[in-house]
Amino acid sequence: MTHIPPPGSDPDKDKQMTTSALGGLAALRENERDARRTLIMDAACRLFAEKDFKQVTVREIAKQARVGVGTIYNYYTSLDELFFDIFQKHASDIQQRLYSQAQKKDATLHDLCALYVDYLCTHIPFYQIMSHFMLGGDLMPAATEKLNHIIRQLMDHLEDTLKKTGPGEDSRITAHALFAALNGIMISYARYPGRSDGEIRAHTRRLALRMADIFAKAHVD
Repeated sequence: MTHIPPPGSDPDKDKQMTTSALGGLAALRENERDARRTLIMDAACRLFAEKDFKQVTVREIAKQARVGVGTIYNYYTSLDELFFDIFQKHASDIQQRLYSQAQKKDATLHDLCALYVDYLCTHIPFYQIMSHFMLGGDLMPAATEKLNHIIRQLMDHLEDTLKKTGPGEDSRITAHALFAALNGIMISYARYPGRSDGEIRAHTRRLALRMADIFAKAHVD
């Protein structure tokens, strides 16, 4: 028997509306999933800012994020994955900032150094994670390779900026030296006892600018 649609109905239109509704529901679920992931990452960041990465537990993160432990494992199979997700987010952010700075006609080595330490002072969890990695933190090989790739990208941006604003010769080794010097400043003073966050930020910036002077002078000499 042939089905005859009721008067005024449009099967094609009804199908489109159903498809649109399903697509909207899927988008809503994806947004909710992204929001919950951000909630977990923010909670982990707060804990990473207070203590060493390996001292933070999944249970603590769940309590901080106000979600169940099982919810976290719906997103991450291990703390290494969460560790990498946070690191990647901030690394992408600072890479973009370094790139944007390098594109400016009046970009200077001083701007680069100040931008870098200011970012780390403002995003202490990222600094903590990067320090843990550089000091030989115990990560799974897959996570270590991913972090290595991101560090190499960071180094590429530093090198590109150095070519435009600082020493032109041996730019790769110079980028490594500058990277080590700026991180050395952070290791020495980012957690200096008895000083406020504002004082620490001002002092690390002064030291970063002095480091820029040294590198710029070496280029001139």
